[in-house]
Amino acid sequence: MPDAQTSPGPRAGQAHAGVSDVLAVTVVVLAGGKPDPALTGAPLPKAFAPLCGRTMVEFVLDALRGTNRTRRIILVGPETPPPALAAVVDVTVRERGGLLENLAAALAELPGDAPVLAVAADVPLLTPLAVSAFLDAALALDADIVYGVVPRADVMRVYPDARKTFVRLRDGVFTGGSLVLLRPRAFERARPVLERAIRARKRPWDLARLFGPATLLGLATGRLRISGLEARVATIAGVRARAVICHEPEIAVDVDRAEDLVLAEGWLTAQAVASHGTEAGEHR
Repeated sequence: MPDAQTSPGPRAGQAHAGVSDVLAVTVVVLAGGKPDPALTGAPLPKAFAPLCGRTMVEFVLDALRGTNRTRRIILVGPETPPPALAAVVDVTVRERGGLLENLAAALAELPGDAPVLAVAADVPLLTPLAVSAFLDAALALDADIVYGVVPRADVMRVYPDARKTFVRLRDGVFTGGSLVLLRPRAFERARPVLERAIRARKRPWDLARLFGPATLLGLATGRLRISGLEARVATIAGVRARAVICHEPEIAVDVDRAEDLVLAEGWLTAQAVASHGTEAGEHR
């Protein structure tokens, strides 16, 4: 993302010249992972946690099917997904273990190097509007990997009870989203660095060796700019990485714990009631 003080750059929700109204991408939905019986009540990954009478991943699929920016949907998950899911996705891929292994397995199903949208299956509040806004902004960039970030103010404005980790940068205070647009070949180039980063995420000295002490110091003091992070990723991973500021917090409100699931159910229920009330008023 460009320096916010000199060039605001693309932001999700803004119109961009050259982006077709019918431009659509293939989507990979990552619904694998370790079984989480605390959330699911069964030996299934958390994507299959019950939520408002459905599974969490179904809400994500609804949002993806609700926009004309998506085309083919690949679901990575258990070897035998529930029939209801198999009927609404185009391809199912058996999970291979970790996040990167699962993403690689899905990308292996695709020819060429067209951009692919990777989506976590634990963001049940995701909306078609949020998906479209992110893709419009991401596709307008000359980049190999585009990551969505959300300002803290936008999360707190809509979901004040959400439990999120925020990072202070010179550009603002942000949390990471769960949507990434990437090119398969760039993912393969960056994969060794991504694997190192995942292994080192809880070991500060290992992270310092990977990203450099200056980068970590900038993060710790809030003096680092997003453009500086992008440049560092380009140096160590060999890919053009960019970030998009998204003002739709639904891309970042994920479910990791039972408390998060309770909050999500409350928000979805409130939204359904509000929507029903609006529809009833329109028919009077």
